Amino acid sequence: MPYPAQGGLGPSAATASPLASRKPRPAVPELLAGPGRLLLGNLVAALLYAGLGAAVGTFFAQYGLFPAPIWLPAGIAAVACLLGGARLVPGLFLGSFAVNWLLLDASLLTSVLISLSNSLGPLAGALLTRALRPPTGLFTRLRGVLGFVAGCVVLQALLTAAGGTAGLLVAGGLPVEAAYSAFSRWALCEAGGVFFFAPTLLLWMGIERTPASPARRMPDDGTRAAPATSDSVVLAAAAGLAGLVFALPPPAAALVQPEAVVLLTIPVTWITLRISLRAAYSLLTLISVVATVGTLAGLGPFQPDLVPNPLRAVGMMIVLMATNALVLMALLSERREAETLLAASNIRLTAEVAARTAELRRRAETDDLTGIGNRGHFLCRLRESFAEARRQGGKLALVVMDLDHFRPLNDMRGHAAGDAALQAVAQIGRDQLEGWPASFGRLGGEIFAIALPGAGAAEGASLAEALRAAIARHSFMLNGDEVPARLTASLGVTGLLPGDSSAEELLQRADAAVFLAKAKGRNRVELRMVSEVPKEMRASNLSR
Repeated sequence: MPYPAQGGLGPSAATASPLASRKPRPAVPELLAGPGRLLLGNLVAALLYAGLGAAVGTFFAQYGLFPAPIWLPAGIAAVACLLGGARLVPGLFLGSFAVNWLLLDASLLTSVLISLSNSLGPLAGALLTRALRPPTGLFTRLRGVLGFVAGCVVLQALLTAAGGTAGLLVAGGLPVEAAYSAFSRWALCEAGGVFFFAPTLLLWMGIERTPASPARRMPDDGTRAAPATSDSVVLAAAAGLAGLVFALPPPAAALVQPEAVVLLTIPVTWITLRISLRAAYSLLTLISVVATVGTLAGLGPFQPDLVPNPLRAVGMMIVLMATNALVLMALLSERREAETLLAASNIRLTAEVAARTAELRRRAETDDLTGIGNRGHFLCRLRESFAEARRQGGKLALVVMDLDHFRPLNDMRGHAAGDAALQAVAQIGRDQLEGWPASFGRLGGEIFAIALPGAGAAEGASLAEALRAAIARHSFMLNGDEVPARLTASLGVTGLLPGDSSAEELLQRADAAVFLAKAKGRNRVELRMVSEVPKEMRASNLSR
């Protein structure tokens, strides 16, 4: 903030704030990259600080107020430090120096000392704010809001006021007994400028993310949804009402109790929740300007005969509204992001449960050794195919295959060799069934079965013969043996008969056909379309 020349009226040194790029976006360092851009950035910061400082100081000086109750350049300094860090400190120093030395007639030493404090105070405040800033954005967490208040508002104000007051004492421009009064007024006007002005700049410049309001959903194309008509009406009505209330002359203003003005918090809260924090803070800034100008002009409900300190009442009203908007949006943002994380966790958990369930189902339906359907799964699919064929009047063929002399192979070469042989047979079956709408399963041991929905017995026999031939000519390399083993298979085929009442009847006929194939010398296919059990099968103990 500025301080007046000896014996003069007006604001005093401008507040500078260099520091703290808030976990900057990648575009921010690039914006100030290079000597030319850095020089331009400092020039802009100096002009903005000095220009706004001159305007604010001159305005309040007209009403005999010093220091200015709200020093808006402090907001420029805070934003500059959050945006550019220490790189913009020289520009802020120059802006503060210009206000104090050229416009306020302060001495050279006083202007330098005040401008140093106006630069280093915001820098320290921005560092603290940056340390406390959440990764999601300054105003998206309560921690971020508290970090902004603690760093850019409180710490910046205290350091700037302390340094400026000390500078005045050293330069001899301030009596010792007036030091505390100067410090407290300086800190209040500095904090007010940051609190009222900086969030608006941060949000509108896009330096900080604007938290999405609960009532505004993002369209599918990712663009921001336009506010509803009712929300726009509330925004316009609140701005108009504030202008009307603080433009009332004293006789009419007496009808509005000062406490009733706090009810403007309601539309500010509405705008925060329904549109955005940026819109709400813009409305708040407008109310702040209107209330300050109206009160200084002797208009509005904050009259000296009703309120001991009208401008302090304005400040408290704005602080209440701003704190309410910032804290409310931060808490709601935390809640919405927690809900988003919970929803994402639920989706992930649901997917994991579905994947685990699918894996358990696969294991329950799959033969661990061969990777094809196990007995339970195959019989279930066979019954489904049987019911569908009966319902639709369609065909159904069944093939049962039993490997010949498998047990001697298993005994002589070991179980590992037997397992490898079963895996190879399963793969041969898969290859032969490619393109068929078939169910392939292992019924147990060396017995396999194939269900062929929509196929007749003749088609089943043709497939069975192709499968038999493929197994017979296959060389089974087991356990690294140099001499490959040979296997053959006996296959039984049957088809759906009009009198069949269950899938088990097909299974019995196919099993009988396998028995006959083995009885006739093995390594062959037998087709059986009668349900009577062969006489040989009733008493035979034929080894498979």
